[in-house]
Amino acid sequence: MKKFPLSVFLLSCFTTAFSQDCTDCRYISPVFDSVTVETVHFGQGLTIDGDTMQLYMDVYQPYGDTMQARPVIIFAFGGGFVQGSRTDWYVIEVCNQFAKAGYVCVAPDYRTGIDYGEILALQHMRIFFRPMQDMRACIQQIKADYSELGNNFKVDTNKIFVGGASSGAITALMTQYCDKESEMAQMGDIAALNALGGFNSSTGYYPNYSWNGVAVINVAGALIDANWIESGNIPVISAHGDADAIVPYKYGGFGGISFGFFDLQGSFVVDSMATAKGVCSYLYTMAGQNHPSDTMGVEYIKSVVHRLALRAHAVLTGRSFCCPMKVDVQPGDTLFHWYDQVPVDVTLTSALTNDNGNAIIQWCSIPCQFSGTGNSITFQEADTNLRYVVAMAYEGGCESSDLYIVSDTAMWESIHEYSYSVDFSVYPQPANSQITISADLKQNSVKAITVELYNIKGQTVFVQQFPTNQKLQVSIETNDFPSGNYLLRLKSGNEILGAKKIIVSR
Repeated sequence: MKKFPLSVFLLSCFTTAFSQDCTDCRYISPVFDSVTVETVHFGQGLTIDGDTMQLYMDVYQPYGDTMQARPVIIFAFGGGFVQGSRTDWYVIEVCNQFAKAGYVCVAPDYRTGIDYGEILALQHMRIFFRPMQDMRACIQQIKADYSELGNNFKVDTNKIFVGGASSGAITALMTQYCDKESEMAQMGDIAALNALGGFNSSTGYYPNYSWNGVAVINVAGALIDANWIESGNIPVISAHGDADAIVPYKYGGFGGISFGFFDLQGSFVVDSMATAKGVCSYLYTMAGQNHPSDTMGVEYIKSVVHRLALRAHAVLTGRSFCCPMKVDVQPGDTLFHWYDQVPVDVTLTSALTNDNGNAIIQWCSIPCQFSGTGNSITFQEADTNLRYVVAMAYEGGCESSDLYIVSDTAMWESIHEYSYSVDFSVYPQPANSQITISADLKQNSVKAITVELYNIKGQTVFVQQFPTNQKLQVSIETNDFPSGNYLLRLKSGNEILGAKKIIVSR
């Protein structure tokens, strides 16, 4: 593992341990440098054209790991059930992240496609059911490999997380919670599935194994009916943008188009229903975000993966992330790297609420540069590779966690991602109560410019259009903005003309 110079000082008398090998941060932080990938044939099934499709899964493992019983995360691609691949870039990114943290991550095929020559109402059950069969087969293959084929991937079949993004997440949710023929029958005539083997069929070679997982990981997914979730079901760990125009955050159809007979109930409804039924559920709402895409940026997607991994960690340890105790990292503002400044010592403190006074605090950095235990941790903000610090609190059967952002790498990369056509200035910097934006637009034939301001969570805190006449000179009040770092962008229509980081400080 690559090491960077980093001095850590434990200032609090309650801080009792520090480790640079980060063994306590497995399943939280990438503790392995690299992964291996192996492709496995796990089944076959009929496509919408009646052809036989061979099904494969890519198995990602941490290179050099000696553990003999590792948890598994299945992560299925998205694509609206009409496109997508197990080799899509974000699937590879997610599986690499989980595998480097110590998981075995599996990216499976599943059958996609819609026969537009057939009335949609007659085939919609099969659109959902084919991927369910394939997901079942993938889970069965993993269990059969453990029991019959020599446990080639060194897994613990009692710790299989079933998940995915978009249509992959819908498939995971359906596979785990639509577990009765009567539930599927709500969508139409169950006889539509008979040609595919019937409701309890799969497309794998080991049909005698169950397809039950230990939890669902749902990124921008949905159910047809969230009432399928029942008391005693496995936990669900979700992330969804509240501005999603493809898979609804609450209620609606694919892409905002309602077909009536299979409208979707998104992650907000899934989370609400699970909570009402006493099923442990976590929903990270990606504020202001549309459907997941590469426009979010790799670092933002990684931050979502880390939040999901924190709740998965609780499941792995047999604890609940749905309990009264909460831990928050203080101070609440994000620390940013400024590359022209001398690194400073940073102290983070855990703030516990609703605990019984016996909680143990575990700290982990991401990537894994250091770990520690105790109420606080101090480190030198010297490494530009450092992204996050995690605080986890354990007490009895309860586990709570908080993710603290250390680096502004995502915003820094977004500024340099494009070649901009407008050079502009912002002053004063740092700002107190007001900023002024000045730009010479003589070379740009634009009649209006939109000024956008984002906080470190990617949330829009200011947007306004201003008319221009060869020059832009506007002032914006910042009294209501918390101290911190922001991204300011100038746009003309959908074109980004320029971008800068700014500081608000009081």
